[in-house]
This record gives sequence, structure tokens and C-alpha cells, in this order.
Amino acid sequence: MGNNRKTYILLTLSIAWALLIFYFCSLSSDKIPTFRIPHLDKVTHFGFFFVQSVFLSLLFNFQTRKSYFQIILLSTLLAFLYGGVIEILQSKFFDRSGDLYDLIADILGGFVGAMIYPTILRIYHKMFKTCK
Repeated sequence: MGNNRKTYILLTLSIAWALLIFYFCSLSSDKIPTFRIPHLDKVTHFGFFFVQSVFLSLLFNFQTRKSYFQIILLSTLLAFLYGGVIEILQSKFFDRSGDLYDLIADILGGFVGAMIYPTILRIYHKMFKTCK
């Protein structure tokens, strides 16, 4: 698969995932099902931003010549900024409350997703190397 196609796919996935995060984070609290699992909302925030960060890290890897450290830093920073904007929007415009612990879960998810992207990249290369 060519780099342009990888870039297009990863960019599309990143944008679609960011819109999905925005949609779920903008839902009214009464439309969100409640489960009796402690801190499930934090796990959800972590998972959302973990996936987003993996997509972005892979995109940066294919599209730029940034180092592993720079990609981790950039992906984590983007998780912080996007998570922060969402928390502000929740507290000001949506029928939700902004939560510092949600933001921390966003940042941690972004960081862990960026840290694990090289492993996903190795798996990707192994899969497509054996398919040829």
C-alpha cells in the first residue's frame, strides 16, 4: 500500500474518530446509559483518546520525518488540546459538566496510544510482509 493511500486512510480514520469523540462527549447526560461500573466514564475517555492517538501517531509516522519522541509528544499534546476543548465545551455549551479527571484520562489515553504505536506498526509490517 502506498504512502499516499496510507495517509488518506489514516487521516480519514482520525477525522472520523475525532467526530465520534465529539458526538459522544456532546450528548446530554440523560441520553448516556448508566452502568454500575466505577469510573467507566474515565475508561471510556482513555479508550477514545487511545485510539485517536494511535491513528494520529501512525499518520505522523507515515507523513512526517518526526522522531519517535516527537510523535509521542505531538500526539499527547493533541490529546490534551482536544480533550481540553471538549471539557470546556461540555461545561459551557452542552448539558454536561467539564471534568479535570476526564481530561487526565484523555491525556493518558493519548500518551499510551502514542507509546504503543510502534508495536502496532511492527504488527502491520509483519502482516503485510507475510501476505506478499
